[in-house]
Amino acid sequence: MEQNLAVALMFIVSVIALTIIIIALLNHRLKSRMVRLGVMEESAIKELNRINYVFKLDPLKWGLILLFGGLGLILLNYIPYPTDSLLPYGVEAVFLSFGFISYFYLSRKANQPF
Repeated sequence: MEQNLAVALMFIVSVIALTIIIIALLNHRLKSRMVRLGVMEESAIKELNRINYVFKLDPLKWGLILLFGGLGLILLNYIPYPTDSLLPYGVEAVFLSFGFISYFYLSRKANQPF
C-alpha cells in the first residue's frame, strides 16, 4: 500500500515540476520573441510581469498553508482529546488560518514599492 502511494506521489510531483518548467520556458520564449520583434509596449510588458509575479507567489501560498496545516496536525498528536470532540477541527482551522494570514501579509509586503 505504501509503495503505491509513493509511486502516485512521485508521479504527481513530476507532473507539477514538468508543468512549472514548461511554463517558465514558454514565458522566456515569449519575452525574447517580443524583444526581437520590437513589440515593447509598456502595457504588454506590465501584464507579463504581473503574470510572472502571481506565478512566483503561488508556491509561497501553498507552502505556508501546508506548513501551518502540518504544524496543526503535529500539535494534535500531542493533545489528548475525546473521540467525539470538535477540538481537532478547531485547532486545524486556526493553524490553516495562520497560514493564510501570514501569506496575506508577506504578499502585501512584497507588493509595496521599495
